[in-house]
This record gives sequence, C-alpha cells and structure tokens, in this order.
Amino acid sequence: MEGSSRTVGRVLQVLEQFSVSPHPLTNGEIAARLRVPASSMHRLLQKMTQLGFLDVDAESASYVISPTLSGLGRRLADIGGYLPPLRTTMSAFRAHTGGTVSFWLPAGVHMRLSAILLGRLPGTSTNTLGELREPFSTPGLAMATTYSREQLSHLTQAARRRGVQLGRRFRTMRDITSAVQQVSQRGYAVGFNLRSDGWGIIAWPVPMSADQQRFGVIAVGMHVPELRSREQEIAAFAERLLQRYRKELRTYAGDEFDGSYT
Repeated sequence: MEGSSRTVGRVLQVLEQFSVSPHPLTNGEIAARLRVPASSMHRLLQKMTQLGFLDVDAESASYVISPTLSGLGRRLADIGGYLPPLRTTMSAFRAHTGGTVSFWLPAGVHMRLSAILLGRLPGTSTNTLGELREPFSTPGLAMATTYSREQLSHLTQAARRRGVQLGRRFRTMRDITSAVQQVSQRGYAVGFNLRSDGWGIIAWPVPMSADQQRFGVIAVGMHVPELRSREQEIAAFAERLLQRYRKELRTYAGDEFDGSYT
C-alpha cells in the first residue's frame, strides 16, 4: 500500500508540473523539478502515456497532457457547480438579486466558470461556461483571500511564466497583497467594468468541502448602476445566506442535506 500511495502522489506531482508549464516537458525536466531519478520518471511517464493521460512527441521526446485527461479535468471541475447546497444557494441569490449568478473554480492560473444562472435584469453578460479569467480578476481576488502569501507568490510567478495577465492594475506583489487585504477586510470582491460592457460583479469565496480544504467563488453580476446602488444590501443578504450555506454544506457532507430553504 505504501508503494501505491507513493506512486499516486508522484502522478499528482507530475500533473501539477504540467498545469503550470507554458510548454511541453521532457522526462529530464520533470525529473529535475521533482528531484527523482530520470529512469524512475521515465517509467512513470511511459505508464501515464499508455493509460492515455499523456501524449508524447517522439521527435522532441517531450510530453503534454492528452485531450482525454483535459476533458476529464473539465468534467471534474464542473462537478463543483452541481453540489446541492451550492445550487440551492445560487438559486437563492438569483431570486433575491435578479442578477446573473455564476460559480468559478481555480483552473491552473485562471479562474474558470463552472456554473451559471442567468438573471432577470435586462441586458446581457459575457459569461459563457468554460470562460477563463485572469488570476486577479474580480472572482480571482475573492479566491485569493483563501490563499497564503506563499501561494499568491507561486500563482503570480506561474502566470508570468505563461504570459497570463494578472488582472487590471497589478504590476507587483505589493499591488496584489494590498488588494487582497482590502477584499479580505470587506468580505467580498467587487468590480465595475463600466468602460467595457457596463457589467459589474460582486463575488465571495465559498468552501466546497466541510473541512474547507477546497474553495470556489460565487459571483452576482448586474449592470453597474444597479450594483452600485444595491451593493451594501446585497452584501448583507450574502452574509446571512452564506452562513446558512456553510451549515448545510456540513450537513450535506454527513448525507443529511435535504436541499431546501424553508
């Protein structure tokens, strides 16, 4: 069992390296990064290739994530948007605000839209399932409040290696940590894209497990004037609603959740 556990851990470490690399990786590169013998890493990469998780380019002797594994990753990410307590909470947000309610998950250095409930407010949102946003977009800032400074540093470095913009107005770690601290103190992130599409978003980090080891983000989108006028009222409603969500999430983890707001 110990050997199997070690192998599973090594596979996950390999996948983590691919998730932040801007280019295909060779056996030697991965072995060096994980500080394991190249021969051992070669056997593991060959097995992952045989199972269909990786593709290998014979000419360059480099590996990439296969379409099969990419598809599996997207499906696993989407599961987060279908937790019964989360779906009920999203519905309650939409019923109260009339806005478009979305759920976002970390996807490498991006935030990925996993679920959406279109609002009743006139106008359109640019949100489409699978959409990616920068690490420190409005949903990203909400998510960042759950990260340690070390995690923020790693995320920033990975985004820069891959040529991904960090978000508006972020040039240094000081910019990022200052913004994250402000969001943490307020309890939510808010962004107004008045120059772009006139759409505003207010977002909260939410746990996806009873032990709060995994987080996503719930966001409410509406036209900027509407959101500006209702920001405090929506924030107060969210505080009560998310307290209930956390309680129901713990109950759901014990297989007692009934899925209702009464």
